[in-house]
Amino acid sequence: MSIIGLKKANCKNCYKCVKVCPVKSIKVENEQAKIMDNFCILCGRCLSECPQNAKTLHSDLDKVKGFLKAGETVVVSLAPAYPGSFDFETPGQLVTAFQKLGFAKVSETSEGAAYVTAEYAALIKENTMKNIITTCCPSINRLVELYYPELVDQMAPVVSPMIAHARLLKQSIGKNIRVVFVGPCISKKDEAADIRHDTDVDAVLTFDDVAGWLHDEGIVVSQCEEGTFLNASSKIARMYSVTNGILETLKACTEVENYHLMSVDGVAECMDLFEAMKRGDVDHCFIEVNACRGSCVNGPAKAKDSTARFTSAVKVERYARSDADCYPATPQPPALSKKFFDRSPREETPDEAVIRSILSKIGKETPEQELNCGACGYSSCREKAIAVYQNRAELTMCMPYMKERAESLSNYVLSETPNITIIVDSDLNIIEFNAAAEACFKISRREALEKGLYELIDVSDFQFVFESRQSITDKKVHYREYNITTQQSIIYIEKENIAMGIFKDITKEEKELESRYHLRVDTMEMAQKVIDKQMIAAQQIASLLGETTAETKVTLTKLKNMIVFDGDEE
Repeated sequence: MSIIGLKKANCKNCYKCVKVCPVKSIKVENEQAKIMDNFCILCGRCLSECPQNAKTLHSDLDKVKGFLKAGETVVVSLAPAYPGSFDFETPGQLVTAFQKLGFAKVSETSEGAAYVTAEYAALIKENTMKNIITTCCPSINRLVELYYPELVDQMAPVVSPMIAHARLLKQSIGKNIRVVFVGPCISKKDEAADIRHDTDVDAVLTFDDVAGWLHDEGIVVSQCEEGTFLNASSKIARMYSVTNGILETLKACTEVENYHLMSVDGVAECMDLFEAMKRGDVDHCFIEVNACRGSCVNGPAKAKDSTARFTSAVKVERYARSDADCYPATPQPPALSKKFFDRSPREETPDEAVIRSILSKIGKETPEQELNCGACGYSSCREKAIAVYQNRAELTMCMPYMKERAESLSNYVLSETPNITIIVDSDLNIIEFNAAAEACFKISRREALEKGLYELIDVSDFQFVFESRQSITDKKVHYREYNITTQQSIIYIEKENIAMGIFKDITKEEKELESRYHLRVDTMEMAQKVIDKQMIAAQQIASLLGETTAETKVTLTKLKNMIVFDGDEE
């Protein structure tokens, strides 16, 4: 099961998550980001930094509601960072709010922290470990096991307060109860499911989950009556959720003589520390480590924004110190040991020839061409090339290369198209002028870019386009001064408030049309002349035929009369 998911429709190819991921456990495939569960340390940076809210977080809320609906006894283990995420007059009001949701009891996880600190104190007294790295933060535990396995033997072999507390609750109340951890940490979900202790915590809810649930049920914590926590006061152990909190608790528990105390917050800072430890630069230190800057009060699933971490830390510290007169009792501790392992991923690393081959595909033939701009999310071009080889990244994630390629294609289209292409701004200043335009208007691109379009041609059509914000298509225009006829389209580009004129030179076609027209006219005139001659000839023939017919008629009449009259005389 993936704890962090993705809304594919929202992923906009921005690589922000890749950039902020400290271990580069995010794969980009088909232009979509994908969490690689086996590499992720669940620090939650991608969740909080995604500008499109494309990341999703798996919730156990329905699972917990199922426990309650089934009538099971469900006990809350409440992380000590809670004063910074909920508003109340007294902490007991939050207890009542949980009980209204259906939980049987509420206990502070810091009770388990007291037992964990006692284990740390014992390790310090033994004085056998080179360094002692605290193991309360599951994200840092994953970081060491996956990426710094050389340091596994320097991790305190102790479970976290969450696991310790769950075991205490099931030891004191009964194994059949359900323990639900509530806190600001998403990596606790993975820790609860870890096969090394997967029967201890039955579900994990975040402060966000609970805040939403309370809102849906119409429960206002500050208006609830005072309730009572199950466990006795955890006192100074409540400091675990703030920076130096573990160290403060440790100093209240024992005198630290053998080790130097150190506190490091933030994944990047912890990685720097572990690099130093790998080199052997750190010796005999007890080190409090936290993935979140400001510790758990600034966890990725807190119920308030990151700016509240300062006031949250103050609230937690005041609450802890208000009841810190002595260290809480730790009777009958359950088994708290834990073994850590080398779980580092085994990935093949390409050799230099392969890296250079990949880089050459994005125009980086030499080291000098490696910009290392970080736009892809990786700190260097070589690191990104290795990610491409390992199928974590895509070649096209290189922003300078894609920009250069797009500009190159754009320039190629402009330079090679036979159509005249001119782009002007709203002041009709020329901002692009292609090779066909240079040939037509007998002016270089460099010179054209220093001119207004009105210095070359009539701009009335361009003015109409800007004023109406409507494009003109396929209009025939003759430029007498250049002896050219064009079929032109002027396209308004609203986003940039520019106009692009595309002129097709149809001078040759127009001359051919004119030539054909004159040929048709000449042919018609010749045909008319022939017709006229034929009519004249026909008329002449008709006239001749008429005269001949008349003469013939007269002659025959005379002949007839002669015959008739001659017969009468006889």
